[in-house]
Amino acid sequence: MKTKDRIVLIDVIRGFALLGILFINMKSYYSPEFIQSIYRINPNVKGFDKIIHIFYQTFIQMKFYPIFSLLFGLSFYLFLRKGFHVILYTRRMMILFLIGLIHLIFVWYGDILHVYALTSILLLLFYQVSSKSILYWGFALLAVYHVFISWNSLLSPFTFIEKNEYSNMLSTYLSFYKQGSYFEWVLYRINIEVIPVLLQFPFIFVPVLAWFLLGLYIGKEGIYERTPSNLIRVKLWWKISLIVAPAFLSLSLLAHIFLHDTFYLLSSLSGIGLTILYLTSIYIFFDHRFVKKFLYPLRYVGRMSLSNYLFQSIFLISFFRIFDLYNNISLSEGFIITILFFLFQLIVSKYWLSYFHQGPIEWIWRSFTVKKFSPFLKNTEM
Repeated sequence: MKTKDRIVLIDVIRGFALLGILFINMKSYYSPEFIQSIYRINPNVKGFDKIIHIFYQTFIQMKFYPIFSLLFGLSFYLFLRKGFHVILYTRRMMILFLIGLIHLIFVWYGDILHVYALTSILLLLFYQVSSKSILYWGFALLAVYHVFISWNSLLSPFTFIEKNEYSNMLSTYLSFYKQGSYFEWVLYRINIEVIPVLLQFPFIFVPVLAWFLLGLYIGKEGIYERTPSNLIRVKLWWKISLIVAPAFLSLSLLAHIFLHDTFYLLSSLSGIGLTILYLTSIYIFFDHRFVKKFLYPLRYVGRMSLSNYLFQSIFLISFFRIFDLYNNISLSEGFIITILFFLFQLIVSKYWLSYFHQGPIEWIWRSFTVKKFSPFLKNTEM
């Protein structure tokens, strides 16, 4: 696809989402966050790390995967709108599923691609549905998801015996991550991480499909195009999110201090408000000088989102394990590494796209989808 054919706004938002996702995922790359989440162990952070932790929980956690998911739903609409056959789309998603499954098994438990690929097939059921119905379905699924969270938050905490079990599990987990060979590490992860993650799909696909549908709604309504009428609609959502997001943020902060059982629910609800606030703010102020200066370069990362997403986990997990840094990184250090690594990805993406049409994984994905090698090097095209 030529640069002039792309919608730069979507690439910028996708790059912005990848930055937030890297902030979210970084801790899972260098610490046993998976085991901590299973046993509901709250991290013991002090000093400046405490400030970073609160910042993550307030402005990052559960605020960027929704953006990424919404953009996926929009991409679904844009893909089929060009006249691509449903069978071609299904093949495209099957290839994405294989990429995600390989990523999940051999690299990182937090892979979202396999979930996106499986959930996206359900989107085909909604392509011919009216925009209004799609919007209702999207918010209805989010409501169902939060009802489940409310019920889950009322479950009793783990007992002392289970905490002892956590200590033994953590010790084994760390030994494989820090000293195990790659083959031993992969075999261990299949039982401990991969299978439990796959079993979570019936729960995870609900909010993912909800945001997919909201993205599809944006596509069918043409809201992604910055027209005067669309700006009026988006400004209304922006004003509403300015009221709703701070209200839920305040409640989630109070829950973080006093009511830990309801924190996840309120944080997720605040995530809806902040997701809308982030998206609408970029949309409205996209032509302003400040936004162009600081956010416009994100389009390079956004154009190579799949390659950059996979490279983040492949490189960073390998780096922390090889140099014996796993479980030896503070939250503040992880914060700094996140910023530096993303800047590195931005520079590499910019120079890569000056020589190639798309990222390497995007090229492989497209080539296998259409069963033909598409142009890769820019100077090879007639």
